[in-house]
Amino acid sequence: MGLCMDLLIYNSLTNKEEIFEPIEPDNIRLYVCGPTVYASPHIGNARPLVIFDVLFRLLKTLYQNVTYVRNLTDIDDKINKRAREEGITIRDLTDRVIGEFHTNTNKLNLLPVTHEPRATFHIDDMINIIQDLLNNGYAYQADGHVLFRVNRLENYGVLSKRSTEDMIAGSRVEVAPYKEYPMDFVLWKPSDEGMPAWDSPFGKGRPGWHIECSAMSHRYLGKQFDIHAGGQDLIFPHHENEMAQNFGAFGCTMARYWIHNGMLVVNGQKMSKSIGNIVGLDEALSRYDGEVIRYALLSTQYRKTLNWTEQLLQQGTQFLNRLYGAMKRAKNDLRLDDIHYDDGGVQTALCHDLNTPLALQRLHELSNAIYSEEDQDQIDLLCAKLKKSAFLLGLLAKSPAEWFNEGTEISPSEIEELLEKRLIAKREKNYELADSIRKHLLSKNIIIEDTRDGSTWRVDRN
Repeated sequence: MGLCMDLLIYNSLTNKEEIFEPIEPDNIRLYVCGPTVYASPHIGNARPLVIFDVLFRLLKTLYQNVTYVRNLTDIDDKINKRAREEGITIRDLTDRVIGEFHTNTNKLNLLPVTHEPRATFHIDDMINIIQDLLNNGYAYQADGHVLFRVNRLENYGVLSKRSTEDMIAGSRVEVAPYKEYPMDFVLWKPSDEGMPAWDSPFGKGRPGWHIECSAMSHRYLGKQFDIHAGGQDLIFPHHENEMAQNFGAFGCTMARYWIHNGMLVVNGQKMSKSIGNIVGLDEALSRYDGEVIRYALLSTQYRKTLNWTEQLLQQGTQFLNRLYGAMKRAKNDLRLDDIHYDDGGVQTALCHDLNTPLALQRLHELSNAIYSEEDQDQIDLLCAKLKKSAFLLGLLAKSPAEWFNEGTEISPSEIEELLEKRLIAKREKNYELADSIRKHLLSKNIIIEDTRDGSTWRVDRN
């Protein structure tokens, strides 16, 4: 095990921080709900990908064997609707969107997951679990549907902390007449003409949403595993219903620890089509490097709401410029194998419920130490610590030359000097000189962005 004594995790099931105690220390198992592949991902979709990639990196430093499963939902009403609108098959749409997903998310420096199963490749697994639920009395057939019998489960609502009475009172959905109880949910349903359909003992049709994750997690991780993770919006009904299904089929709790990341808003407002403020991941990546996007997504503690702003991205650019600038001071080969992961305090910060803001602060402190050090051997040692510590956050994956795009023929120190001259020119109202400096830097592919706190710069990635 790594150097931090305990890994603390906030468990949504118990609503408290707990010391992580794996079921099998030599076989850590993690399941994260992945995207529904009907459209290219937006930055809100990227947040859990990055957060739980950091968790995966941390677990891999603490334990020898970690299995990470993140599914792809490739059957859904939104997928069906989009395919009809485009006049293409559902498979053509999902294959294309999955390709776009991988193209964009690869730029975020995510480690490869162990398994990335597609829902439509595991229909038989879903049918088998549904049959187990029927055999165990936790499901029933009605009007071509198979439904989960919620009243059979005494602790339904234990994850979301809701009573079934409150759920019914707060529901605005018209209750289907074939349901025994209003909160019963669909495991299998008949398909309309032209919709995907599979043969099953319950009739030709397709699965409900919740059953797919129960089937895929069981296939790759077993009846019970260590951690189930996803966005807070999935706690109810998705994760609550997954938990119910697994207990009904296998008689045990699905996962020991449930981890949920908070939501992402844009300039203080929830992302929505009506407001027109949905920021596509591809759009963000066209303007900023993937590591800047990572910084922004890690800058707020994962359980809190993250406010996505232009200023946050500029801060990320400035932060990474400083880290990569520090790395440029290394002269000799970095002895990474001799460096402990938490020498910079990053691992210790992450072991306290993934405290990424504190971990970023520790990287900043390491860079400060590099800038103030004069002895080259110590500089090389500190750069090795910075490089290895940053790995846990998925940062500093490039060389300084790649980051600063030295083909621009201008160094970071020269850029900073020109920015200082431009600042003086603006103070003296010499706007002609200030503008000429901006244009000169732009000719070198350096974009200047002025904020209330001063000017920042970034390399134009286009």
